Amino acid sequence: MCIFGIQRTRILEEEKQLNSTTQGQDDTTIQIVVTPGSGEGRALRTALHLRRLLENCGRRAAIEPFRSLEALGRWAQTPPSFSHLLCIGGDATLSAAAPAAITRDVPFVPVPNGFGNVFAQVFGHPERAAAVVKLIESGEIRRVDVGRAKDGRGEELFLSHRSYGFLDRVQEEAERGRQQPRHRLLRHLAYYGMAYRLLFRIPLESFQVEVDGHAVADDAVLVTVANVETYRGFLPLTPTASPIDGLFDVFVVPRVSKAGLLTRLVRLMLHLPGRWRGVALYRGRRVMVKTSSGQDELSVWRRALPLLVPPGAIESLRQRTVEDEPPIARP
Repeated sequence: MCIFGIQRTRILEEEKQLNSTTQGQDDTTIQIVVTPGSGEGRALRTALHLRRLLENCGRRAAIEPFRSLEALGRWAQTPPSFSHLLCIGGDATLSAAAPAAITRDVPFVPVPNGFGNVFAQVFGHPERAAAVVKLIESGEIRRVDVGRAKDGRGEELFLSHRSYGFLDRVQEEAERGRQQPRHRLLRHLAYYGMAYRLLFRIPLESFQVEVDGHAVADDAVLVTVANVETYRGFLPLTPTASPIDGLFDVFVVPRVSKAGLLTRLVRLMLHLPGRWRGVALYRGRRVMVKTSSGQDELSVWRRALPLLVPPGAIESLRQRTVEDEPPIARP
């Protein structure tokens, strides 16, 4: 049933037909949205495979491809009617599509096809098409929290986290042009290489941070405001962040040298003793981050997203947050 061996010409022919699939759509249609470039080009093939499997099961499905996150975001503001929203892509794609599920109040189904997949990984969402179809039949609908980020340009939603400083710069530079290696190991090495180059090439930025109206840092070099576990299994900055507790976990590194920042990140990555020394974790509903270019206001939108999750996913999430409780500072 897998279509990964399908010829490229056939994919292009089917892609031409995608826009016509929404004609006659109603609230019994399963809507699939996709940014074809996600997952090194796998996302479109996954969408086509999903549509076939759903139609084989007697379900009506429509695919809507978007060439950019901006186009997806505009569509999500006034979406058509549908019964489920399946979103294929990474964290940025999921965040752009989520407002459509919130507006229509229908189950949101992430299908991870990006590199990080932080949000989908937290709940154990499958990426194989057959497993996604099974999830639609047997999954549980749970309402989870969503992050809101407001700046001078407007407001955006985010499902996983917002970062400021060195890590955000590494990701931005590594993904510039979307020409990363396709192999996961090579992709990791590309990020490490970019981190090494930037560490010696650029100065560390400075940020002021408030949590629930209390100043917690006036010269931070790294800030992550998280709705879920950030970089789970790789760099656990917020291991107990949860999208069901109505709070952000806020990771802060106060002013430190580049060598000091690198030391702290390596300790966290390797789970070394004393890894929480020299960093701070806070919890709160509202966070303000002042940057050199302006001010971001971040807030929790409590239980906003109707998320379809695998059975037992919420209970597993609760257990993880109890088992690895880091020291939480008071704002």
